[in-house]
Formats: sequence, C-alpha cells, structure tokens
Amino acid sequence: MESIREILKGRDIFTVQSDSTVKETVSKLANRGVGLVPVMKDDKLVGVFSERDLVKRVIAKEKDLNSTLVSDVMSTNLIVAKIDESTEEVLAKMKEAKIRHILIIDNEKLAGVLSVRDLLEIDLHHCRTTVEVLHNYIYSK
Repeated sequence: MESIREILKGRDIFTVQSDSTVKETVSKLANRGVGLVPVMKDDKLVGVFSERDLVKRVIAKEKDLNSTLVSDVMSTNLIVAKIDESTEEVLAKMKEAKIRHILIIDNEKLAGVLSVRDLLEIDLHHCRTTVEVLHNYIYSK
C-alpha cells in the first residue's frame, strides 16, 4: 500500500496567510475546488479554514466577507498526522475525530492535506488488486 509520503509526492501545498480576508480565501477555495485550506502565519501553521467555518462562523453570524480576517473565524483545534504514519492509522484518526481532511506534518512542517477521498481511493485500489490476484489464483487452475 502507498505511503503518505508517496501520496503527497508532487502535490502543491495550497495555504493562505492568517491576515487574508474571508472573501479572498473563499475565492481561492472555489478556484482550486477544495473545501479546506491550511492557514499560516509566516511559515507557521496556525489553523485551517473550511467550508464549515464559512457557514457556521461567517454566514450564520452575518459577518462581512470583505472585512473579516480568516484568522478570526478559522479552526485552531487541529488534528494532524505524521508523514510516516500508515494510511490505516491516518484514516482511523480521521474517523475518530469525525473529520474529512487531515493535515500531514513532516519534521514540524506542513507537508500537505489529505482528504477521506484520497485515502478511500487508495483503499479501493488495494481491494481491486487483491480481488484480481485472488481471481487469477482461483481461475488459473
């Protein structure tokens, strides 16, 4: 099975700075087609901003998109995984925390973000490979 490092290899890390406005951040989320972005203060990870944050902390509270800073409405209780953890460990961590995205850390630095979809695609590929091997074993006699 692929390692977390292999999954993230070649992926760009998309982040925003903590002094970005919600409007700027939402535009970037929409342009990239993602639902969550890590928030940085200089080179330090300080939070994440997600579609859920937009709904619960901005729209529901009628905050102005143009003047509200992402640092004022981001989530700061971060669930992270280390880059050397197995995909099974990471998926279990996500399930326990009831989250759809997880931040991957390598030597105290942000290495990327994984979604449940990323991990399920890997698991599905592994299952298909297993089925193919078993099928070939059974019907090759």
